[in-house]
Amino acid sequence: VIFTPWLHGNRCPFEDPDASGIFFNITLDTGKTELIRAVVEGVCYHLRWMLECQKEKIKVSDTIRFVGGGALSPVMAQMLADITGHKVDVTTNPQNVGSVGAAAVIGTGLGIIQKLETAKEYVSVEQSFIPNERTRAVYERNYQVFKRLYKCNKKNFKDLHTNVEVVGNEFSQLS
Repeated sequence: VIFTPWLHGNRCPFEDPDASGIFFNITLDTGKTELIRAVVEGVCYHLRWMLECQKEKIKVSDTIRFVGGGALSPVMAQMLADITGHKVDVTTNPQNVGSVGAAAVIGTGLGIIQKLETAKEYVSVEQSFIPNERTRAVYERNYQVFKRLYKCNKKNFKDLHTNVEVVGNEFSQLS
């Protein structure tokens, strides 16, 4: 099962306010475990796509620093490593890194921290995840399908987001 996480349209790596979420390849045997895993994988596929677009313009790090609430899950951190092919570092208290960053900016402004570049000393890596080559082929195949889902459905998204008015039991196109 593949999930596309475009629940509010999408802005990167493509601009399309009509893009929508899809659960693709559901069968009668699909359960909630497969759907939940597909959501997490879909987020990771989308992050990979954005990372690849970024690589076309600037040099990117070989290591991803994974922060925020999602980084509390070792399963998601390993998926991110496997799907992107990058080493993933998870910081101590990853859900608080934004606050630490804000404090570092304030500390720099007040002269407590001499250079903002030294702020990384206040954020330590708790765990690292290396891509698992055994899962790489499946994730690569699914990633290619993930990207095609947008290309194949771009017109469908647009068509479904065209305003339609219901009059009685009939639909009429709104301009």
